[in-house]
Amino acid sequence: MKQNVAIIDFGTGKITALIGSRGINNTINLDGIGVCDYAGFVGGKWIEPEGLASAVAHAVSAAGVGVGSNAVDKLYVGVPGDFLRCDVNEVTSAFGKKRRVTETDLDDLNAQGNLYFNDEEYSVINIQPIYYKLDDDGKLVAPVGLYTTRLSACISYISAQKEFLATVDAAVKSAGFSKTEFLAAPLAEILYLFDGYKRDKFVMLADVGAYGTTLSLGRGDGLCRVYNFPWGGENITAALADGLGIEQAEAERLKHKVVLTLDAGFVPDSDDVEDDDSTEVHITQTEYVVEYKTERHTYPIAMTNGIVAGEIERFCKYVKKVLGICDYDYPEFLTLSLTGGGLVKMRGAVEYVKECLGRDVERKIPTQPLLDKPQLASALGTMDMVLNGETPYLGFVGKIKRLFTRR
Repeated sequence: MKQNVAIIDFGTGKITALIGSRGINNTINLDGIGVCDYAGFVGGKWIEPEGLASAVAHAVSAAGVGVGSNAVDKLYVGVPGDFLRCDVNEVTSAFGKKRRVTETDLDDLNAQGNLYFNDEEYSVINIQPIYYKLDDDGKLVAPVGLYTTRLSACISYISAQKEFLATVDAAVKSAGFSKTEFLAAPLAEILYLFDGYKRDKFVMLADVGAYGTTLSLGRGDGLCRVYNFPWGGENITAALADGLGIEQAEAERLKHKVVLTLDAGFVPDSDDVEDDDSTEVHITQTEYVVEYKTERHTYPIAMTNGIVAGEIERFCKYVKKVLGICDYDYPEFLTLSLTGGGLVKMRGAVEYVKECLGRDVERKIPTQPLLDKPQLASALGTMDMVLNGETPYLGFVGKIKRLFTRR
């Protein structure tokens, strides 16, 4: 019999609830998806905390959580980057003589490096290995069963704001769930979107939401750094509304029409042009067309694209600033991967970010059929992490099943 789990994921403008189980070939079988708009958060603070319980209840209800065979008593919560802190420590244990590494040894290293358990404002929710080293100093992620006289580790400690945990726990319990368990959403996202061999060489992921972006650096099975800045897809909408003097709702429709690689002199393919076969016809597209409130409105491509490009340049300035203050040593030419619903879906946006940053930039979205939507990356990552049995944090050790211990 399948074992359903339920999760909620907090975006900057929407709450997503999922309920599902593990399918064949390591896929995720979803029984329900629920999405609810809400006021969200900014800078690690809820905008309308009094409405959080209602929004959570609407999201889980829309997903069908708690109905019939979907009844569960625990809700797993992905903690967004705005409410997280990431610390990395290196620790070593000397055994005195060569012996076999046990799971207890890893737990001892985790405890040795955990300097944050008495923090007044944060609580550790995930402890993840970036890498381990034995006598030969070779880096690996699963040393249990190997022999050495010394075991060293680089370990990621991810902590969540206690205020966030208390607020969400109360909201979840008011929605009818007796238990909650928290995990870091940026960590889950990286573990889900990148395979182990890619992560061992470092990965950089920017999840661009509606009102904010979380940029994470990951290596091995851990996070190295997490940064947040206040730029999201709604910045483009607001810029179009202000620059063109139109309503937000119409600006949102226009945004979905934008193709940044399209110039004002675009000529459609001849197959798309009807003619009488006697005269060569050329049609130059200079405007976007938007149907709004039963009316047809047109906007110049050059002006519209210029507004959007200006906002994406602001996004790139934030990325450069974050990377400029990053104190963790990462490869200089590391590819920036983009996900989330705020930017990736815009045609030509990724290419323009690449041009502005002067580094490789790629889209990173879930690969599972029917769920290959960038806005679901964080929620699916949270679900995948739970289904892999990688929570709670002290239970992670020994639960990763890998074919190779060195990679």
